[in-house]
Amino acid sequence: MLAAMPTGSTAEPQDVAIGVMARAPVPGRCKTRLAQAIGAERAAELYRCMLLDTLERYARLDCARHVLLAAPENDGVALLQALAPAPWEVIAQQGADLGTRLVNAAAALGPGPLLLAGSDSPTVPIEAISSALDHLSHANSALLGPCDDGGYYLIGLSTPQPHVFEDIPWSSDAVYARTLARCATLELDVRELPACFDVDEPTDLERLTQLLRARPDAAPRCANALNIAT
Repeated sequence: MLAAMPTGSTAEPQDVAIGVMARAPVPGRCKTRLAQAIGAERAAELYRCMLLDTLERYARLDCARHVLLAAPENDGVALLQALAPAPWEVIAQQGADLGTRLVNAAAALGPGPLLLAGSDSPTVPIEAISSALDHLSHANSALLGPCDDGGYYLIGLSTPQPHVFEDIPWSSDAVYARTLARCATLELDVRELPACFDVDEPTDLERLTQLLRARPDAAPRCANALNIAT
């Protein structure tokens, strides 16, 4: 494990680095469960909009570094370099599985406080995340944003903690609970963020559609893709 910050040390919120895990919006290679309901082309276009709306929200955070961590499959690095707006830099994910990729991503963003986020939740509660960043100024601290499907949309760490990602049943409804347990084992002080939801299934898309009909500005590109007036 990488060394934690010494007790009593602090880091200003703007010292935080954020990394968003993403894949290229290639038809048939992303959002495959949605594609079964709405078609591969439309699912890929919706994911492109989700990613851009997600990046726009996270760009509002006062972070020292904004990194888009690209899955290398399907020429992902080049495609996302062409897509990512400023201030995002693009680097390749490293590793054969999600757990290894998260460990390597945290190491690449460290050694100081960091956030790792997904690209499947375009309506994340960015104000709550921003308000919680100062929690990472304390040694051995963590932020966790739960998803309704049992996963999480964001994890924040005061320093890289590789063991947080060990023995997690990825792609299951036990991810969040197991991660909380790992944090307790590592004696991390966890602050939980408001819950959100990933857009993976047709029912999730219906939920996003209803939310955007009431608040299209929450994810304007997604709203346009869903023919909701902004």
